[in-house]
Amino acid sequence: MSYSVESLQNLFQQFRMTETSKELPNFLRKAEAHSWTYQEFLNELLNYEASRREEKMIERNLKWAKFPYQKGLDEFDLQEQRSLSARQLK
Repeated sequence: MSYSVESLQNLFQQFRMTETSKELPNFLRKAEAHSWTYQEFLNELLNYEASRREEKMIERNLKWAKFPYQKGLDEFDLQEQRSLSARQLK
């Protein structure tokens, strides 16, 4: 019984794992190059899918919030905020 990469990708899409479906060929090449065990391979696939889902959820929530601009903590100017110290921010 042989499975094509395309058929595996279709199965991932049926399970709504589209990000993993797109990256499957890359994962297969890495697994072969590094001689991953089945457990290592599954771990990499599932961790990738989980991280992509979290990233997409954050993107979706930020888009939904309609912030006028996005600013991270690394861009926060402590000089303008006198009630907060650098230690408190960290």
